[in-house]
Amino acid sequence: MHNHEDQYETYEEGNAWITPVGSCRIVHHDCPTKEEIKQRVTEVLNEIIHDTAFEDDCPLCKMMKDQPYEVVYTCETSCDVCKKAKICRNFDPNSKSDEFDDV
Repeated sequence: MHNHEDQYETYEEGNAWITPVGSCRIVHHDCPTKEEIKQRVTEVLNEIIHDTAFEDDCPLCKMMKDQPYEVVYTCETSCDVCKKAKICRNFDPNSKSDEFDDV
């Protein structure tokens, strides 16, 4: 496991990258940069702190609110055609470049 500066770990699980945040997990099925991961962690933490992750008038949300949950980010490009896929599969959050324009 690799520690980020903000002490949130991102690790590989199957064909996804996982970032545990509190009682939930951020599942990255795309090729996020370190900055994108930090932004996602910030967004999830804000939802947890401000209690905005679930709608108040939704019965399913009320049940899920007290359970661990996952926030999933998917990629619109199939890994078969994505130029980043090989890099993403070998992802090291501490060494991955934040720019892939030349890939």
